Amino acid sequence: MEQLPKGTFLKFKPNQLQEIRKLYDLDKPGRIDEAVDLLVDWIKKQDHFRIKEFPREYLERLIIASKGSVERAKARFDKICTFRTLWPEFFTVSDIHTFANYWCIFNSVFLPELTDDLYRVNLFKLSPKVPLNSNLILEYIRYSIIMCEYLRKQDYPSGFLIILDYRDVNFMDLLKMASPTQISQMMNLYTEGYGMRIKGIHIMTTSKMSDAFVAVLKQVLSKKVGGRIHVHMDIESLHEFVPKKILPSEYGGSAVSIEELRDSFLEELSTEEHIEYMKFSQSASTDESKRTKDKFNENYIGMPGSFRTLSVD
Repeated sequence: MEQLPKGTFLKFKPNQLQEIRKLYDLDKPGRIDEAVDLLVDWIKKQDHFRIKEFPREYLERLIIASKGSVERAKARFDKICTFRTLWPEFFTVSDIHTFANYWCIFNSVFLPELTDDLYRVNLFKLSPKVPLNSNLILEYIRYSIIMCEYLRKQDYPSGFLIILDYRDVNFMDLLKMASPTQISQMMNLYTEGYGMRIKGIHIMTTSKMSDAFVAVLKQVLSKKVGGRIHVHMDIESLHEFVPKKILPSEYGGSAVSIEELRDSFLEELSTEEHIEYMKFSQSASTDESKRTKDKFNENYIGMPGSFRTLSVD
């Protein structure tokens, strides 16, 4: 990859490609190509992958998301392919318009501008007076997979910040909806499958029940990520972590409104090119009959979800 894409919804900093490669000692001439070559060769030798041909840019981004480690990138590639087999209910939609009825329920968008230290920010806001149930989590996971695939194809950040705006939500209803199994599956998809390195989770609320919700999150998050949860009772405290200049106007920022950002993002996610890419990526699952049972058990037994549909010889 010679440069990052231009003219997309996502914006990049000057020299971002070189700066992030340098973080992982991959900025020397030929180093990143060597790393990608190793990953390409390994994928070709794995019999259980249904698809073995991926763009080099995609694989480079996977290596970067794995902190420059080819071995870690191998594990993540294996996991996202296996998750498509293990949890097929999440990988059923390629067209973002399928979720049109949900656009008035949740606003979820990756901000186009990066933080100064090259982190991408995801802003999620639940609308007021929305019935909360476990099906909403399922639909959001499906929705977010389309966003994650877009990032894997286009983005090149050093990590992610997540803002959860629950100021208009009844926290008691949120706690009733919060299934630890679904949340665990969702976080495994994001961190283990897509390699999202989460720098911080910022919860916006005025509810005194926030401690109980944070306790639920910490049950399913790693100790490191769990220690990066911050609760904000006002916008000003959020500005201590996320620069105002990249936030939507409702959050005291210089960007346009969250609805305008969402609409622009959805427009890009709904292109024919991205829909076709989604169909391709969702077919990149595994044939577990070609993987030894011991190897599958070593890596996946103990993860939340049903294994009854899998056949591992």
